Amino acid sequence: MKITDISKIIFSNSDSKTDFSSNVKDEKFFDAKFNDMDGLQVERTTGPQNIDDKITIHKSDDGLSETKYYGDEPIEYTERREDGSLKQTTRQIDNGNFEVTFYRKDGSVYSKGEYKDYYEIFLVEDRGYDENGNLIEKSYNNDDSQIVEERYEDGKLRVKDIYDARSRNRLIERTLYNRDGSVYLNSKYNSSGLIVENTKAEMKDKPGFDNFNPDNLDGDLDDGFKQGMSGTCYFVSTIQSLLNTKKGREILNKSISYDKENKISTIRFLGVGKEYQFTEEEIKEAMGRLGSGDPDLVALTLGYEKYRTETFERIVDGGYSSEVMKALCGDEGKSNVIMGFAYVPINNKDLDTLQEKLQTGNYAVTVHTPNMNVETEFSEEDREMGLVNTHAYSLKSITDKTVTVINPTTQQEITMSREKFLSSFVTFNELELK
Repeated sequence: MKITDISKIIFSNSDSKTDFSSNVKDEKFFDAKFNDMDGLQVERTTGPQNIDDKITIHKSDDGLSETKYYGDEPIEYTERREDGSLKQTTRQIDNGNFEVTFYRKDGSVYSKGEYKDYYEIFLVEDRGYDENGNLIEKSYNNDDSQIVEERYEDGKLRVKDIYDARSRNRLIERTLYNRDGSVYLNSKYNSSGLIVENTKAEMKDKPGFDNFNPDNLDGDLDDGFKQGMSGTCYFVSTIQSLLNTKKGREILNKSISYDKENKISTIRFLGVGKEYQFTEEEIKEAMGRLGSGDPDLVALTLGYEKYRTETFERIVDGGYSSEVMKALCGDEGKSNVIMGFAYVPINNKDLDTLQEKLQTGNYAVTVHTPNMNVETEFSEEDREMGLVNTHAYSLKSITDKTVTVINPTTQQEITMSREKFLSSFVTFNELELK
């Protein structure tokens, strides 16, 4: 690891600084250590300052961080990027809680949170802001010891999720709002992730989005569908990646059938030996929540929702393409993910290999953007193009200069340079269809 010059100036507290070149030789102000994992760390251990006031400074290739202690307890933290811009501050506020603020490189506030502890375990409230300072997210604990997550657009509440504070994976209730503040959809879940109560009103913002056309419910999945209001991008992008291939269409044709006489849709996940049936009314009720356009896609998602709650006791939101490939095809495929949480960055050689595989017509491939944080946040221009964080896309084609993906939310094709793709996407999942 390359270590850059940290200069002679090291901050020992918020009000003073020490120049190593002029230190008194018989007084020991600092201990210093270095290793390849943590970089350089400097700690003031003795000197003229209060013995209870200790500062550690950590220098690495990514920047410089400073932690202030009172005894053994950390009470303040400041982190700067390599270019010197402020990235994060943590400080104890008057009520004894800790305020944690993240900053963009331009100095704007990305998020500001309040926690009961320094380590950000016990949340009081956290707010996220866009580049213009507008509130876009808020999380807090309510009086029932539940975590509430709210999302805003143009200053208006659009989504409210309530989770069990003991498990952020367990959604208790979700409410979707129209721009005028009226409730469009309210769903309540049991401990297994199954919806036990669902109320749907009029969708005013996207007229026709949840319309149900019985003539399109025929067991033949076409391209006229979009992701619904649930977090099923991983599922819909996998379906689209299968539709991009002849063999994938054959698999989907075996996975969906419709009995017109009895108005029953049958969903088969051949890879795991599961079969489910849904009435026309059930599919109609799920329109909007689980999909738009072709109701066969909604029926297929209903089946996967039921399979997921039975098998994993989890809601249908937020999963992996490999799960869907396994259920439909019996094989999870291959990816650049390691041990389920780390990944090897995609490079041009990977794109060359995927280009060759896509040209055979026998591969289904999905790609995924990074989880959102202050360093990975897409710009407003990127979002207008259709790139959003924590999202899955179907990989349609690759050339020597460009990459084309399909956004499941809009079914929009997005073509970008290879360089833009490599800076925007972090993981992929590929499956050879046999």
